[in-house]
Amino acid sequence: MRNKIKRAAAAEYPRAVENRRYIHQHPCASFHEEETAAYLCRQLQEEGIPFTRCGQNGIVARLKGDEEGPVIAFRADFDALPIQEPEGLPFASRNPGVMHACGHDAHAAVLLGLARVLGRNREWLRGEAVFIFQYAEELPPGGAGPMIEAGCLEGVDRIYGLHVSDELDAGTVGVCPGKYMAASDSFFITFTGNGGHGSRPDETPDTVLSAASAIIEINTIISRFVPPRSAAVVSVCNIHGGKAYNVLPSQVSIEGTVRTYEAETAELIRGKLALAAQGAAAFYGANLDFRFEYGYPPVVNTERETALVRAAAEKLGLPFTPLEPTPVGEDFSRYLQRVPGAFFRVGIRNPSLDAVYPLHNSRFRIDEEGMRAGLEMFLGIYLTETGQM
Repeated sequence: MRNKIKRAAAAEYPRAVENRRYIHQHPCASFHEEETAAYLCRQLQEEGIPFTRCGQNGIVARLKGDEEGPVIAFRADFDALPIQEPEGLPFASRNPGVMHACGHDAHAAVLLGLARVLGRNREWLRGEAVFIFQYAEELPPGGAGPMIEAGCLEGVDRIYGLHVSDELDAGTVGVCPGKYMAASDSFFITFTGNGGHGSRPDETPDTVLSAASAIIEINTIISRFVPPRSAAVVSVCNIHGGKAYNVLPSQVSIEGTVRTYEAETAELIRGKLALAAQGAAAFYGANLDFRFEYGYPPVVNTERETALVRAAAEKLGLPFTPLEPTPVGEDFSRYLQRVPGAFFRVGIRNPSLDAVYPLHNSRFRIDEEGMRAGLEMFLGIYLTETGQM
């Protein structure tokens, strides 16, 4: 079966590259993916693969075999980022200020390839294969939640997803058991006062010092309140206030991100953030607006499915490396809250192709050979799940 998978992936690879380059050239930002969704639908229609629209811009395709078996789902996201792509690629983005700088174009192309290969090899189908093309992964609240509510996981027994990795050499597979990616929450703090002249600070609440004091306290939360066994990150990422050198501004705002793996740690941090903001506002007499927004929950890979990913990579002869937990967020987590599954990485790094830049960088590019490994992995996982490999 290994050789059959290799041959099928090799035959499909040129079409996958073609699909990926078209999507890359016509990127759509989160919640505005109508053009990409229409393209994906056309590709499925050409192959006679039945599908339905799901949520705002999502698509769910299904192929059912003649024999009994599990219902195995595979997910790919297809939204782009608000980044201007520099010139250099013959298929660079044609949409100003929008770019596939996170590899979602490759994810969608690999999933299309999986659907085509299984559609042309119906004898491989056992039970049902489900192909979830998800919109808006990059921008909370994301597309996974609405698609789940619309029924994309109906009848699904297990789910798998992949993401390209600039940290792994092209074709290398990696997976992390258990807690893999962190919850991604955010906070927004605004201090307000009446504003005043910098020479008379006693006459107005000092919003600048309020913000500065809060930032100092915020940066002690991890070291003084979070147990060392609980990995977490709190970062103040921007601060805005004032326009003149001699005017105390009427408003200063700070914003930041919180990354955790346990709900109780997130709640502890939320409480300490509020206390830090309240204390600073009270001390300097400023008014306070505090907001904490819950983002994506943590990605927690289940044991059996994680082991199956590794086994599939080894059976296919693909290089494998264990991964460590990362504080990056992903709404694949919402699927894993409903059904068992695993989210894994496929390397696309290749210095000879200048494919060395990190995700979300304007110079990000991939070694497309990594897509071949991704397609082999999806096929290997499905055939392992259905007892054929």
